[in-house]
Amino acid sequence: MKQYILTSFISGNGGGNKAAVVFDDIGLSESKMKAIAFCNNLSETAFVDMNTIKRNEVQIRYFTPEEEVDVCGHAALASFYILKQNGLLSGSEFSHITKAGKLEVRVEGDKTFIEMQQPNLVCEIPIEDVLKFTDLNKEALILNRNSKISVVSTGLKDIILEVKDISTLKAMRVKSQEMSDFCVRNKFIGMHVVSRETIEKDSNFACRNFAPAVGIEEESATGTSNASLIYYMVDKYKMDKKRIYKIEQGYFMDSPSLIYVRMSEEKGSTKIFVGGNVELGYEEEL
Repeated sequence: MKQYILTSFISGNGGGNKAAVVFDDIGLSESKMKAIAFCNNLSETAFVDMNTIKRNEVQIRYFTPEEEVDVCGHAALASFYILKQNGLLSGSEFSHITKAGKLEVRVEGDKTFIEMQQPNLVCEIPIEDVLKFTDLNKEALILNRNSKISVVSTGLKDIILEVKDISTLKAMRVKSQEMSDFCVRNKFIGMHVVSRETIEKDSNFACRNFAPAVGIEEESATGTSNASLIYYMVDKYKMDKKRIYKIEQGYFMDSPSLIYVRMSEEKGSTKIFVGGNVELGYEEEL
């Protein structure tokens, strides 16, 4: 049984987010998957079910070091990249079977785009909730149209928090235990913090992502969170739904990562795809 370590959402300056991809050809138990993910100590480990893989249809389960999650953008990206590199997939369109449902995967040029779950505004929370587990003040925040903070899901429930500028984004801190307790109580995965001011001139947004409730203090590149972000921003500011948005993440972790998100209206429903570039680190036998 082989395991691959890859980095998704790399930029020209490196960066990206590491994931492990296990080619499970023996039918691992859930407890064994959890143990492998814990030992890897990466934000996510993907387990590709090689016993049920069909031509261009792939079933994958995703685990953080602490628990299983329905879907993971950067680990999905890594999985489809290495499957295609190994000649196990052909063409440019595939199906992704997850606990979040059956999703599409499309290869476009040098980038792979992973469909996220149908976007959903889960709820709104008062500003006071966020102030309790961050060092931010009210003046630093840009609220939604109802003067609250939105929680959005494209597979995982994320607090979407907009701050006024890039310096605020860089300097902010979260109180890990308080945030973890809050997210566990409300069944949120974490918080995605965004500035419309960016570092690179051609980027659209700069972000940071925190998910201590699932063992991730800060993540350098995320897929589902940025899909939720674009859904929120396009709706709030009436931005173009048809363009590809470029998002910076991990720049304050010395891991500059680039995530690309695009939306499309297909058959009366909104689809959101997250894409980027992937680099193989190494492979090993488990």
